Amino acid sequence: MYVPFSVYTMAWLGEHRAFIVEEFIKNGGSPVATQRAFCIRFALRRREAVPDKKTIYSWVSNFRQTGQTLETLKEAIGQEVAAITPEIVLIVMDKYREATSVYQYSRPPLE
Repeated sequence: MYVPFSVYTMAWLGEHRAFIVEEFIKNGGSPVATQRAFCIRFALRRREAVPDKKTIYSWVSNFRQTGQTLETLKEAIGQEVAAITPEIVLIVMDKYREATSVYQYSRPPLE
């Protein structure tokens, strides 16, 4: 049974966006060729949703303006999170415990 849904409610992943941008540039700016390549790459059936022309142009425009795809932003966020050291975590936990005074456990302060 086919259940139609709007392309605008589809949650596109970073992989989808990056593929669209790459294919759009590779296909000389053709949104139709990009949509066909998208269907082949992600093994979509005939009536399954693909990004429309307006969405493709928007993603490519955003990429050209910022130079970043969603994946590169995720990598940057991951690097920032990786920079949090165990000492910082302990300091934040201590401040939270002091602020809430729920916990009876006390740890010696870091030096």
